[in-house]
Amino acid sequence: MNTVIDTPSTALGLLLREVARIGALPLERAETLPPGAYTSQAFFDLEARHVFKTGWMCVAHQSQVPDRGDYVSLDWLGEPMVVVNDGARIRVLSRVCLHRWAPICEGRGNASKFICPFHKWSYRLDGQLVGAPLMNEAADFEPHDCALPEFRTDVMDGFVLVNVDGQAPPLAALTAGMSAALVNYELDRLVVGSVLEYECRFNWKIMVETFMECYHHIGPHIETFEPDFPAKISYVEDSRAGWTRGFGVARPEAVPAVWDMGLPRFPKVNTKECEAFGLYLLYPLHMLATFPDRVVWFQAQPVGPDLTLLRCHQMLQPETVALPDFAARMAGQDKNFDVINLEDISVNEKQQIGANSGFAKPGRLSHLEKAIWQLNQYVANRIVGTPRTIVPG
Repeated sequence: MNTVIDTPSTALGLLLREVARIGALPLERAETLPPGAYTSQAFFDLEARHVFKTGWMCVAHQSQVPDRGDYVSLDWLGEPMVVVNDGARIRVLSRVCLHRWAPICEGRGNASKFICPFHKWSYRLDGQLVGAPLMNEAADFEPHDCALPEFRTDVMDGFVLVNVDGQAPPLAALTAGMSAALVNYELDRLVVGSVLEYECRFNWKIMVETFMECYHHIGPHIETFEPDFPAKISYVEDSRAGWTRGFGVARPEAVPAVWDMGLPRFPKVNTKECEAFGLYLLYPLHMLATFPDRVVWFQAQPVGPDLTLLRCHQMLQPETVALPDFAARMAGQDKNFDVINLEDISVNEKQQIGANSGFAKPGRLSHLEKAIWQLNQYVANRIVGTPRTIVPG
């Protein structure tokens, strides 16, 4: 369906036409998406259908389910899921019981099988129903014909991703070159060192946009990032089919002292990788920030047009987590990290308030906000079919 053509001249129809116009602009004329793209429930519903459910969403890291029976549960756009290691591979299953829909598990833990708390129907770790008490009088009921639905799942560099509608291009085709760019960080052997959680009262795109541009270092990060990572020397590469990346470049005279962050460095990280921190975005939501001693995984979960849940994971080497003074070191790291996150969150909440103003309209973008132009193109392509500007291959 061409949403622009098929939608009448309602508020949504006019919004979609504006999204199409902005999605087609060249970089030198780039604008923000219209405010309604950040505030409209109807537009968010289109994003849920055409952006989130059709893309690859990161739901876990393999280090969170290392052993047979380990599981992590979550809700994704109202869809209850469980990420589980069944001993052979990592699966992402629906955690809705096939009987009367009660979730079969909550939180995280380890289980030999999943047992629904309502009527004790039980499922193997691969989702197969193996027990349904007192169903012997139900005609033609066969437990072996019942299994929890399984989401299309792939693992990239240790991260577990799902495609809800099952129709996305293969993950490898979308991420060509991304694993090679990240190889020195050995993502598949990292573990979660700490997690900070935030309930963010703003649209998911505001979060992604702020993550990917360093222009705002001159504002909320004027005392934290701007002194050593000036906005004016940051940059973003051209977009690939499924991902893009930018760099917060350090002042040459600040290197290497700026990286004395209190944790052991990755042994394979090279001199070039110590000149900047990297910002990676696997469209639409998988965000990684790379540093010489850690990779920060930003796991965003859109809930509505003005609400996004965020979990910030500091991914570390197993040897770092095993240090005898790790807890003390990490307490200080989390405190500093929280300060920076709250600097962003505070201004992003103000943006969301402003987006609801009757005077708000699309604003012009700086060349330092190239990643926002790229995200605009991605969203417009998914919603209304405008073409994207990407690096071939």
